[in-house]
Amino acid sequence: MDAITNSGLDIWNIVLMVLVGAMAGSLAGFIIRGNNYGFIVNSVLGIFGAVVGGAIFNMLNITPGKGIVKMISDTFQVNLPLNFVGMIVSATLGAVIILLGLKIIRGGK
Repeated sequence: MDAITNSGLDIWNIVLMVLVGAMAGSLAGFIIRGNNYGFIVNSVLGIFGAVVGGAIFNMLNITPGKGIVKMISDTFQVNLPLNFVGMIVSATLGAVIILLGLKIIRGGK
């Protein structure tokens, strides 16, 4: 485990990325088709969505959810990463864009 941490791959970052991806993929699935795709597909969709959504928010120079995380931290004394809500928002937006693109390509099915 030390080799993973020392090589720059922090296992907790990977776990957080998969969990945020799963949440974002599930949300996008419910938004677009009223259902989700299962944990693995949701996770992959959310991770790719994070790339797309992150790029969009970076171009717009916006950090979504920063104030919400500070309020949660102050109110409940919970230490969340400052961009936790923003990660979910941007990954969900990106996943929705991916699903809409796939829906257009497939002819609206």
